[in-house]
Amino acid sequence: MASAPDLRSIAAALGGEVSGNRVLVPTDGHSKRDRGTVITLNPDAPDGVLVHSFNGGDALAVKDELRRHGLLPERPERQGMPKPQWRETGCYEYDDGVGNTVYRTKRLEATGHNKRFVAERFEAGRWVNGLGALPRVLYRLTDLQNAVAIAKDKANEPPLVYFVEGERKADKLISMGFVATAIAFGANGWQREYADALAGLSVVVLPDNDDPGRKFAETVKAAVEDVGGTACIVDLPGLPAKGDIMDWNGTADDLRTLTDKALSGSLMPLPMLDLAALASRRAEPVRYVIERIAPEGEVTLLYGPGSAGKSLLGQQFATCAAAAIPCLGLSVASGPAIYLTCEDDENQLHWRQQHLCEALGIEMSALSGKLFLSSLRGELGNELANFSGDGQMSLTPAYHRLVATLHATGARLIILDNVAHLFTGNENDRGDVTRFVNVLNRLAMETGAAIILVGHPNKAGDEWSGSTAWNNAVRSRLWLEHDEEADVRTLSLPKANYSQKGDVVRFRWLDWAFVRDEDIPQDRREAIDDVIRANAQNAAFLACLDIRNAQERPVSESPASRTYAPKEFAAMDEAKGFKKPQLEAAMDRLFRNGEIEVGLVCRTGRKDRFGVRRVCADLRADPAPTPCADPAPTPRRPAPPHTPYTTYREGEALGAASPSSPDGELDWSDSNSGAAWHDYAR
Repeated sequence: MASAPDLRSIAAALGGEVSGNRVLVPTDGHSKRDRGTVITLNPDAPDGVLVHSFNGGDALAVKDELRRHGLLPERPERQGMPKPQWRETGCYEYDDGVGNTVYRTKRLEATGHNKRFVAERFEAGRWVNGLGALPRVLYRLTDLQNAVAIAKDKANEPPLVYFVEGERKADKLISMGFVATAIAFGANGWQREYADALAGLSVVVLPDNDDPGRKFAETVKAAVEDVGGTACIVDLPGLPAKGDIMDWNGTADDLRTLTDKALSGSLMPLPMLDLAALASRRAEPVRYVIERIAPEGEVTLLYGPGSAGKSLLGQQFATCAAAAIPCLGLSVASGPAIYLTCEDDENQLHWRQQHLCEALGIEMSALSGKLFLSSLRGELGNELANFSGDGQMSLTPAYHRLVATLHATGARLIILDNVAHLFTGNENDRGDVTRFVNVLNRLAMETGAAIILVGHPNKAGDEWSGSTAWNNAVRSRLWLEHDEEADVRTLSLPKANYSQKGDVVRFRWLDWAFVRDEDIPQDRREAIDDVIRANAQNAAFLACLDIRNAQERPVSESPASRTYAPKEFAAMDEAKGFKKPQLEAAMDRLFRNGEIEVGLVCRTGRKDRFGVRRVCADLRADPAPTPCADPAPTPRRPAPPHTPYTTYREGEALGAASPSSPDGELDWSDSNSGAAWHDYAR
């Protein structure tokens, strides 16, 4: 007889690993990385070990393998005892919902031995042991889906679905006239994806009469509710210990009565406020994580066009919450905060956070354990819920990962950027939108966190995209706008059920953070205003220049010329009211910055015409077409060198007030903090 096995020997023999007081090993038919079978040492168990397989393995086959390695004693029948005669007492096929068999389980019994269950898959023309990588499905899934479809066709409510631990029990319920299902291997075989097929349905769980049975029933109930269904647990009366529906003597009518009572007890009465108790204390006002704009335990929508700076604002709010400092004059509740983005990578988050900390005077290391930045850019499966064609919603692993993160961090504020990646339903379907927002509202209420959901408006210019349900499903909605000419952002509150509607906060971009005007020193504010005015003048000059050159009407840089550019442009609408002196200053800056030059503009007849143009290739060296002149000009005289006639003024605005980018969002990619945006410095 072999000596008592040890965990390390078992792990080495079966290609597994020791975890605490047990060994995790691959189940037959699965990959070497699988850990679906668990072996525990137990001196009171037969052979001294307990074997549990959670994905269709054969526990006896595992023991036989250990015997081959000399780690378990020989079976009693091999020591002169009669070999048990195993007989098949049940075979249960699992289908894919359209009638195709996916796998089967078999129930085996022998006198004097506990029953055995094995799972088999059809492979290479024969049934083989184990389920391998096959997807797990509910028992009699086709019957279940047909019953739901028939009810839908008749505009009836979907039928109640009874859920039990074993296939034989489900078959008994079906013979009584009920819709029923089960899973392979009962309580040991539960996987969360089973609940997806029960989304939106009413499920009655019948537990076995023991502690594992009741625990399993609670697991199923919670999983069904997570996917938008309703569930109740019905305890069958008069069951013996460890008994189940097979031992119950009640009739179908008896079960219906018990079910109706359980359902009425779980759904009625509606929860009511105890006014007598409430009269003894004062009502509490709504509490905010961000003053006036982000209520605690609620979802707030933050919308705004591209380049408005929603991402920077969201990360700044989260930073201020973690650092326990106000943000833009608004008090922010101190506590852990999460900023999750699906659009920016880790380098961009780091860049933005470094400059935010420098601008706000915060040590980045002091935010460790308080501020949590997460980038999901490039990951697949970021959607928080899936929506079926019949309008049902099921929560995804990404949602459950978000819930786990909220609980693990204790975050009071979470910014989700943005809705396009997290919501994959039909944004014009009020049902899809309402269910999605309600799930996030429930999460906010359960955790007490304020959730800010960032989104882009539609192209029509509305303050949200898709169905008005986005606006109706929340109690607070924010709108961020950017006046690019004045370089001022405005955060307004177009919907506020708990505060003053129409509140606005105005601020600017300064040193990689948003700052209110009143918080900027006077000299810096004046310098910023100078830069803004200079940029506007530059833009107006270039707009006029592009139009005149497109019309083949060149202008001159010389004040003595009758086509002197600043004088000509001052009369154009595109100058936006700027006068000749302001346009002279703009021309001077643009020459100094190397954005304009004097060169060939067009060819009229056989004559080359020269004037002010945007900087481009030298046509005399390169006769190919360019964006700023016609191709193949006639042999030409050298272009005259530029001699500026305006006066240079030291200290004139040479840098922009805030970064901008043609792709609609701030560009943080440049490594030089003074030029980390496309060079709009004038």
